[in-house]
Amino acid sequence: MNTEPTRADETSRKSPWGVVIAAVIVWFGLWCLTPGLLSNGVGSLFTDAPAVLVLIETIIALVIAVVLVRVHHQYNRELFSRSRTSWVYALPLVAAIALPFHYAMAFPVALYMFWMTVSVFWQDYLTFGLLQSYLTERLPRWAVLVGSAVIFWAGHALLLPDKFAPIHILPSLAILALGFALATLRIWLKTLHLILALHLAFYFVVA
Repeated sequence: MNTEPTRADETSRKSPWGVVIAAVIVWFGLWCLTPGLLSNGVGSLFTDAPAVLVLIETIIALVIAVVLVRVHHQYNRELFSRSRTSWVYALPLVAAIALPFHYAMAFPVALYMFWMTVSVFWQDYLTFGLLQSYLTERLPRWAVLVGSAVIFWAGHALLLPDKFAPIHILPSLAILALGFALATLRIWLKTLHLILALHLAFYFVVA
């Protein structure tokens, strides 16, 4: 039996490190567009009103996320495939129903729900969806796990240094641990359902 096709497939998976580096750079660029992440984010180019600024950034992230989803069919089939974990979407749904009864933030509750829904999808799809898929094609599993967690941590530590820089030991370690936990769930379950549901439910509960 001719084994050359198998060897060719293995070689094609070992893409140059330049591809991995490029994927990380693109990730950081897109991460900067996370709604409400930066005080001088893209929304500040249009307004100084906090609520309007968040709304603009959320809409921009939503539009880009739709484009990313449409051009990554090969990954979406696995990320959003039917799974026994799909029932967990009931958690953010219940939390959303209860949210108005304990909501204490300055933004209108509807805006907060829209913002968090888009932001959670944006963060998780970019990191544990697309980036982790790119890394999986090119790196061993342990490197994918470590790389995804460290990049997720770096996105917080570099852009929100007043909260998550290494000098803030506990918050910094908490974000790193969260990155490892979410990356592990992605490797274990293959889909994003549980990650998305738990992440969004958290924001609806703590608001």
